[in-house]
Amino acid sequence: MALDYVLQFPCEVRKNVPEPKLVALVGYMSLAEFAVAEIRKSNPTVPMETILGKYEVRVSQTRPDGTAEQVPMTVGQLVALAQPIGQYRGHCSTCRANIADRPFGCIAKINYPIPKESEEWLLSRLPGDMKDPNLLLFRFLSDLKIDGRPVDAMRPRLFELAVPVVRRWGGPPEPKQVTSSQIIHMLAFGGNIGPQQAALYTKLLGLTSVLSDPHPPSSNIEQFKTLMCAIVMAGRLNAGISVDA
Repeated sequence: MALDYVLQFPCEVRKNVPEPKLVALVGYMSLAEFAVAEIRKSNPTVPMETILGKYEVRVSQTRPDGTAEQVPMTVGQLVALAQPIGQYRGHCSTCRANIADRPFGCIAKINYPIPKESEEWLLSRLPGDMKDPNLLLFRFLSDLKIDGRPVDAMRPRLFELAVPVVRRWGGPPEPKQVTSSQIIHMLAFGGNIGPQQAALYTKLLGLTSVLSDPHPPSSNIEQFKTLMCAIVMAGRLNAGISVDA
């Protein structure tokens, strides 16, 4: 399972491939690449022909009635399904929406389960001194009732921690606090993100610096960093982000 999102920026690829089809084909391509990498980790000498023909993965497919089922496919079948977008890989290298820095890098995901270190990293990026204009973040979370409950409902099944990480500022009479569940709720569980909303998030969370930050110490934190880059670029490119958490 994963939290999937797409930075919806008009491009040459989208002129030729409808977005729902593009997202599906990129999903097949990414799953095939991931499967090959994992197989190589445990068996570096296995021939590619064997990987393509004999190793299977389970792929989620939606039936006509809207229900989803897990269908077994060989890695070779996944590669064949993704073949139609192979001709467009070169279009992405200079695209400003390529936030993942790879072919079709406007389409990305955050893998579940979410480890403790990712939640700690999210809160560590918040300023140490929550004075104006950062007080706007507390007001925003309160006014829009971003309390983290949709995230907490998924604990501990899809999160390492049974309870969120908490960061506190100040003391009596008006102490302030934010939880990692609230930040994840804000970023990924509030529905699709429009350009103006993305620009607001960039300001409230100080996301601009993430574009030049060094690569984080884990792949899951890197995935959250990429989502933040997508939000910054959505505001700059006047583009939206579709989110499926």
